[in-house]
Amino acid sequence: MSSGSVRRRFEPGTTIGDLKKYMEPFALRLGYRFNDDEEFVDEILSAEIEILDETGDVYCPCRVRTGDPKEDVKIICPCIPFYADEFAKLQKCWCGLFVRTDVKDGSALHGVIEAPTSGSAEVPVALLAEFPPGTLRTVRIAKREIALARIGDEFFALGNVCRHAFGPLGQGFLDGYYAICPWHGWRFDVRDGTTDHPGADVATYPTSVRDGYVFVTV
Repeated sequence: MSSGSVRRRFEPGTTIGDLKKYMEPFALRLGYRFNDDEEFVDEILSAEIEILDETGDVYCPCRVRTGDPKEDVKIICPCIPFYADEFAKLQKCWCGLFVRTDVKDGSALHGVIEAPTSGSAEVPVALLAEFPPGTLRTVRIAKREIALARIGDEFFALGNVCRHAFGPLGQGFLDGYYAICPWHGWRFDVRDGTTDHPGADVATYPTSVRDGYVFVTV
């Protein structure tokens, strides 16, 4: 591919420092930070700059590009949103460039390994400071959409899809402990996912709060 045909995400001459400055705030909002092993971080980011010069974007150096733009967008660094449940189990991204903020020392968490195929994952989904009481919002965990509600100091997570006409519950509003579907007004109890329509209950998920983040277990 000629340099003229590459649509660059960053300007020529991009440095490791530039990538750190760009990526760090985004990763922190998702509950992740750079690995404590600075030499390892610089090594990975250096590889990403080489890929950037070749392809025009900072693809993950430990994943194989398919050539399909719709698939390869999932491995552009940081790719945390696309694999939030898997990374939550690993406590890091694929290569360990990023580790969860609640990891005390991430220097041992690098190297390419596969995520566990079973078990639950406690996933950071929102910053506590940006989720005031009375908020109902859709959050995404990889391919899964969840309606997250805060009522007072309590958090509740439930399936985002109304079983009536597939309306997005997270775009509705709260009435006490009920999430009201924005399309036709169906009411779902955020505490257990029940509704007064037969066979239309939705799943619920455990939540927790610590270190300024809201977590949902899936």
